[in-house]
Amino acid sequence: MAVSSTENKYKIKIDDTYFNIAISELHRKADVLDKSAYRSEDGDLHREVIGTYYNYTLKFGMMCRTQEEREEYNRLFDTLSTPMEYRRVTLPHDGIEFEGYFASVEDDINYLVDDETMAAFKGLQCNLIARLPRKRPGGGN
Repeated sequence: MAVSSTENKYKIKIDDTYFNIAISELHRKADVLDKSAYRSEDGDLHREVIGTYYNYTLKFGMMCRTQEEREEYNRLFDTLSTPMEYRRVTLPHDGIEFEGYFASVEDDINYLVDDETMAAFKGLQCNLIARLPRKRPGGGN
């Protein structure tokens, strides 16, 4: 299913491919991670901060009424679940490309159909974990 360039701003882009499936929910979590952290004898916490990682939980909305929609959905599921070290991802809310990996990809069978796609699915969701921090100490990004 081709996605026009005017619609691309609303779609997820993975590597160089846009998917014609809407993101129905996007949960963003900012995790500040340390290289090391310890408390000295006086109780003071000493941290060597790496940076802030933006990680996401994505939920996709698609009814999969037609065979073409089911094929697009299956193409996205296959891409999300392919074991790769990292993917280049652009999310529609900010348009920033970054590297990350997909984890915990899951969905539900909605009903069975009589074509080569075999089933219609719903509830596709996954986690997207960033490779590098979005923010670094001292404002360096």
